[in-house]
Amino acid sequence: MESNPFKGERASEYDLFFQTNYGRVVYSLERELLLKGLSDYLRGNSLEVGCGTGIWMKTFKDEGFGEPVGLDISYDMLLQAKRKGLKKLVMGTALRLPFRDDTFDLTYFVTSLEFIVDRERALLEATRVSRKAIAVAFLNKYSLLNIYRIVKSYFSKSTYSPSSFLTIDELKKLASFVSSVGRKGLKLEKFLTTINLSVGNFIEESLERKFGFELPFGAFALAVFRVVRWS
Repeated sequence: MESNPFKGERASEYDLFFQTNYGRVVYSLERELLLKGLSDYLRGNSLEVGCGTGIWMKTFKDEGFGEPVGLDISYDMLLQAKRKGLKKLVMGTALRLPFRDDTFDLTYFVTSLEFIVDRERALLEATRVSRKAIAVAFLNKYSLLNIYRIVKSYFSKSTYSPSSFLTIDELKKLASFVSSVGRKGLKLEKFLTTINLSVGNFIEESLERKFGFELPFGAFALAVFRVVRWS
């Protein structure tokens, strides 16, 4: 069973970040990146693994894509998601998804794979239930903001630890593992990032938009893999 760092008080306070001035800008940039990267696949049925309080499920539903199915290990986080009016919620583990093979067009993680100990198994399970694509939005270790978070975690109590971050190279290795042991393979299709210059609570939205989503060093990154069936 994977660890659950988001429960109790943390679950009830999780959404408060997005109500701050800094959080609103972060949400705006992350939303734009996710829609750019996932719109083609969100038109089908989708699953969010580690859906938390349902922020992105609600975002995609409000954008007219239909409500994804959301799975999370935390009852407290799912309770917050339910309060948003979301209904397709399942309590369970990413290591043993309670769905049949090829159930979803898209299975995606948004800053959740980092907090799963057995990432290989989680990605293998996600691939098993997916027909078209796997997407991982992650906290990019190769970024100014996340280097700052890593250093800060050594000196004060933090949600983050050095293991709470990923790189595109690590994800490619995970995809290679899935391709080597499973009945399907994963081929990298898109890699986008945003939030390039933020440190602490500083962020300049207009400057971030000038950078766009093509630089590799943004703190919030998205890798989209196309599912390939072995003949």
